[in-house]
Formats: sequence, structure tokens, C-alpha cells
Amino acid sequence: MKFSPLTLFDIDNTVQFGVEIPLGHEKLTLQQDLGYGHSSFSIWYSGYDYRPNKEIFKTRTQLRYYYFGKKWARGYVGPEFMFKKVIYRENKFVGMDCVNGTCGYFENKDIKSARLVGAAHVKAGWQFYFSNRMTLDVFTGFGLRQYRVRSLSDGVDDFNFSGSGYFWENNRPGSIETFPSLAMGFNIGIMLGKFED
Repeated sequence: MKFSPLTLFDIDNTVQFGVEIPLGHEKLTLQQDLGYGHSSFSIWYSGYDYRPNKEIFKTRTQLRYYYFGKKWARGYVGPEFMFKKVIYRENKFVGMDCVNGTCGYFENKDIKSARLVGAAHVKAGWQFYFSNRMTLDVFTGFGLRQYRVRSLSDGVDDFNFSGSGYFWENNRPGSIETFPSLAMGFNIGIMLGKFED
């Protein structure tokens, strides 16, 4: 069982836990992480008058190959796929019956959109083991990340949410972006099973 403390400080903050499961071979494992977050407990908006209403769901799946192993530490490499869904909600006036940027009228509506993020990385790291069954997993990885935004509100296809000024918070429906991605961090865990020396 593992906990990822740095995900609490992400702009899309989550409380994230994971498990690592051996795949029948001492050098091959699968790690699955799940996370949930909300902007109400994000430090990034504490100094702002406006805090967006966003909810975050995240999953990471990583296949690990341990190329080095001792009783106190093991080194690994492997591919990882991450998927994140950020749901924005807001009540605002939006243009209706819009054609080529011109709208027929404006209506006050509860609107919702989803920013969908997929990322693939190749990761390398070290997992350290302590006598009290605690573990420290330190890793880095490189890859590609893509996000796309779609409206979840019927009849409303083009809008933007208030308070979004960062490029990674682009939330206008129809947006698609692909860019290089760097993953770094650490996990703190506890061993529930037993590893062979």
C-alpha cells in the first residue's frame, strides 16, 4: 500500500493511494494508483478571490521490471499510463445558438465541462525498504501528455470558466493539446506481503 504526498500540491490536487502487486515473477510487478481531489482543498487558490469548482479523478497504471535487487533497495524501469478527468462546474451567462462566433442570445445556465488528460511515460526509480516494513519509492520519467476538453452541458458547446489563466488549465471545449511530459516524485508505503531476498 502506497501514498503519494506530492499529489496534494498539484494544481489538480488529489489524495492518491496505490498498490504494487507481483506478477508471478520476482522481477515483474504491476502498480495501480487511484486518486480523488477537489479544488476546495487545493492550496493553489488560497490567495485568490475566486476558487473554481472542479473535481478531479486520476488513475495511474505502471508495469515495473526490477533490474537490480538487494534486501534494502531495488531499482526498476517500466512504462506507465496516466488518465485524469477534471470536471469543472459553474453558473454563468453563456451564448446560445452560436454560429461563427455570433450568438443568438445569452442564457444563465449551470454549465459543466471535462478536461481529459492522458499521459504515457517511461519511468525509472528506486524503492528502498526499511526494517519496520516501510518503503520509500523515488522515481522520474519522461513521455508525452495530451489533454482535450469537451462540454458536458447539453446545447452549450463554447464557453470558458472564470479564473483559468494557466495554460495547463485551458478548459474551453474543443481544445486539444499534446506536449512533452516530465514525471517526478516519491511514494511512501508499507509492505503487506513478503519479498524474497
